[in-house]
Amino acid sequence: MTADGYSPELAPAARGPWRAPVAPSPLRATVTVPGSKSLTNRELILASLADGPGRLIAPLHSDDSSRMIEALRSLGVGIAFEPGTGAYGDDIVVTPIWPLRGGSEVDSGQAGTVMRFVAALGGFATGDVTLTAHESALHRPMGAMITALRDVGVDIDDGGRWALPFIVRGHGHVRGGEVTIDASASSQFVSGLLLAAPRFDVGLHLVHVGARLPSIPHIDMTVESLAHRGVHVERPAVGEWIVPAGSIRGKDVAIEPDLSNAAPFLGAAMIAGGSVSVTG
Repeated sequence: MTADGYSPELAPAARGPWRAPVAPSPLRATVTVPGSKSLTNRELILASLADGPGRLIAPLHSDDSSRMIEALRSLGVGIAFEPGTGAYGDDIVVTPIWPLRGGSEVDSGQAGTVMRFVAALGGFATGDVTLTAHESALHRPMGAMITALRDVGVDIDDGGRWALPFIVRGHGHVRGGEVTIDASASSQFVSGLLLAAPRFDVGLHLVHVGARLPSIPHIDMTVESLAHRGVHVERPAVGEWIVPAGSIRGKDVAIEPDLSNAAPFLGAAMIAGGSVSVTG
């Protein structure tokens, strides 16, 4: 048996059932798990809108983050990879530009954060930005986001479909102001608006008017990410946010590990005894 508890004789045969390994004694382990996908894509957006370069330390490298990186690059943002100290690949160095560049097409693939977050950025471009997605994702709700973006002054041509694909006709700035939204279908509508809000001409006063607001922890993550970059979001009431116009601080940000990836390892200690620590 190896030091990590793996027993070669328990390895699956070419055919037949697989025998799960069993801990021979209480666990004593420290593990590093990949970073949060949700936090990685939020920090990529904020770094692209910041007042100076920044680094994402130990980000998650995944299809969703790759889609986000390609989307931001198509808008003119400088993104490079540099060796990191973590176990899961390079750090990401982001060099923002202002205004963003138009004349591009963004393929969101199946990434909801790309289609919702980048839609809000399209208004900052000097030219048209076409947003589309994988055929299997074209049905995903976008109508409430399109309505809210129009209410803050973004020029969108969706051909009357209220869905992807659509064209954001960017004018280099977004007015902002007061807007109501029914985000019952996705909290990403709220997060997408909040992430872009500091760059709106007059900031944003956002009110959710739907019967339910899903994934509130993800909205809290967005608000905390803004706070770490010097943007104070007021929350006068449940489902209401006020974001002042201002700068977003460029800085180095460590991406926290994803709790859902950490859970099996933490749970293992509860089952087998001993202790497991998750770094980061």
